[in-house]
Amino acid sequence: MRPFINILSIAFFILTLSGCYSDNYRIKGTIANGNDRTLVLEKMQLDRDLAIDSVSLDEDGSFSFHGEKLAIPTFFKLKLSDNNFITLLLDSTEHVTVTADARNLENSYRLEGSIESKKVQILNERLKTLRGNVDSLLEVYDSLPDQGSTQRKNEIGQQLLIALDEHKNFIGSFVMDNPRSFASYYALFQRLSDNTMVLNVMDKKEQVYFATIATSLNLMYPESPRVKQLYNYVLSAKAQERRQRITQELQENAEETIPEIKEKNIHGDEIALSSLKGKVVLLSFWASWDEASRRANDHMKKVYQQYKDQGFEIYQVSLDRSKILWENAVVKDELPWINVSDLRYTDSFPARIYNINQLPANYLISREGDIIGKNLFGHLLEEKIKEAL
Repeated sequence: MRPFINILSIAFFILTLSGCYSDNYRIKGTIANGNDRTLVLEKMQLDRDLAIDSVSLDEDGSFSFHGEKLAIPTFFKLKLSDNNFITLLLDSTEHVTVTADARNLENSYRLEGSIESKKVQILNERLKTLRGNVDSLLEVYDSLPDQGSTQRKNEIGQQLLIALDEHKNFIGSFVMDNPRSFASYYALFQRLSDNTMVLNVMDKKEQVYFATIATSLNLMYPESPRVKQLYNYVLSAKAQERRQRITQELQENAEETIPEIKEKNIHGDEIALSSLKGKVVLLSFWASWDEASRRANDHMKKVYQQYKDQGFEIYQVSLDRSKILWENAVVKDELPWINVSDLRYTDSFPARIYNINQLPANYLISREGDIIGKNLFGHLLEEKIKEAL
């Protein structure tokens, strides 16, 4: 009789233990080559990563963490050091199994039990490939001599653009295919090695991705801090666009003034717009990544050659983010006039003070320092320059 009672007791214990874990999330697994190292479980919060548990690994490398049922999808790190960790995305009461090698967790880990964590793994693998390609191209670019390597620099510039565009298209497809996933939130904020965000919320096309995920997740998880942050991030971008439109309208109805610009050219020399006082100046805004800008530049080269000896100058501001791509375009397109940039992309200070919301854009400034034309192109621009000279 006693053996039967013992069996019942064991069975009851197992059922009780299973019940304890049924309302918890659980992360377990094995970390090879991690003997005597401490594995830390961190919850990734908006302001910091919070350590919530840890375990000392023994020879077999086994570990197990668990916690209360998650009300919203939550990001975690399994971490051996600041540079050696795994990112997980868990929901509710998921039970995840992870195997990895302590020498490089990110490159070696395998997991089961969490579809969202696998999506994060795919995103990280794609970003790692992009970073490797971009960093390698930049290293080659920096090693090239200043003279005699224009063609090679142009080729590298094109390769960089292709790599970035391919990754942006991948992210775009991913987030539109997974509009209810926090993995899409994760994808929106990917960064390159220099901490530059891959996507730009101020770009019209890319803003759609941010807005789609913000709207979708807000319907499902309105109390999530991450969802609130994303939603406010998109609203802030849209508000900035509205402010720019309003400011432009006010400026168009007010007396024209000439705010000063002092920025550096591709050689690092700072040039002030005011240094051209006494000349007829075309203040032009463009970007190497904007095809319309580069087509406009082709026409302006003819105008510049015709009138530069009569007191005409072009002061051009680039809305680029990458010095390499900007420099590459200036050299490749053989732009002979003053070209400057603060490399702040659509957050360019000169673009903001002149309320630029399209590319290309320009202001024509008289010898007396008055704005006498805006967004003039083609024959209209040429006629106005001749009239001012």
